[in-house]
Amino acid sequence: MIGRLSGVLLEKNPPQLMLEVQGVGYEVHVPLSTYFDVGDAGGDVSLRIYTHVREEALQLYGFLTMVEQQL
Repeated sequence: MIGRLSGVLLEKNPPQLMLEVQGVGYEVHVPLSTYFDVGDAGGDVSLRIYTHVREEALQLYGFLTMVEQQL
């Protein structure tokens, strides 16, 4: 399970971010609080990740803080 991702923010399209980690682009769903606090594309970002696995999908949800993740 993926628990944390750190890399370069490539794109911001609410409510998703595209994060490049060592050449791999991860699409991460984020709450608006995280979306507005991560900064602009091109900057470094580190997110706590919740990995949601379903039969037809694998989705990543990212949070800047533990409090956001717990909510």
